[in-house]
Amino acid sequence: MAEETESAQTLLARKEYARAVPLLKRDLEKYPNNPRIRLQYADALAGSGSMEEAVEQYGNTAAYYEDNGLTVQAVAVRKKAEKVAAQLAANAPKEEPKNEPMFNRTVPNSPLLENLSDEERAALIAEMDLETHDEGNVIISEGDAGASMYLVAAGEVKVFTRGAGGATVYLAKLGEGDFFGEVSVLTGKPRTATITASQRTELLRLDKEKLDNALSRHPGIRRVLDEFYKKRANHTVEAMIESLKKKG
Repeated sequence: MAEETESAQTLLARKEYARAVPLLKRDLEKYPNNPRIRLQYADALAGSGSMEEAVEQYGNTAAYYEDNGLTVQAVAVRKKAEKVAAQLAANAPKEEPKNEPMFNRTVPNSPLLENLSDEERAALIAEMDLETHDEGNVIISEGDAGASMYLVAAGEVKVFTRGAGGATVYLAKLGEGDFFGEVSVLTGKPRTATITASQRTELLRLDKEKLDNALSRHPGIRRVLDEFYKKRANHTVEAMIESLKKKG
């Protein structure tokens, strides 16, 4: 034991903490009531980066000193423990902000989602991203390339287009469960209207790339999308614009 202890002390002096730890642990198992060995073990643990265990061993050592009336020694060990605890706290990874889960409430009723199987619906929702818009925010602009479709989760949006002479024409209001932007995603045509948030609004956005990913795994979604589009063909933004042109 003497050789092992001397060897451990030598390693501590050289700051070879990782090599000293197993030797001191073995000594401590043999002599659990020896505060000197326990203190050296705590020092080696701290030096090797095992901060939490070091703090525990410092605490045990300080408690032994306190129980035996060795106040000064106890205070010194407590200071060591505090220093190591402070280092541990400083090196701890910062906790990520706990954002509200994206789908912590029921997804709004939507004719599109209701026509999907449970598996298809889950696959499509998994590819969606949540974005929030304040009142007046422009969500999509007429003439832009369309790479995303949207489902209104909460709030309301307004649909505008350019009329004769470039005047802005208000077409419609869309609320919870309504989809928009799907025509550009499905056909590749540019946006035919400008859509803005008329109040604080939450949207589930489905990018074309992510839609394609879902379609590759669940080709049945394409059939539902096509049927959905045909059924609401007379109620799409494009249909509204076509009707406006005819009236003009």
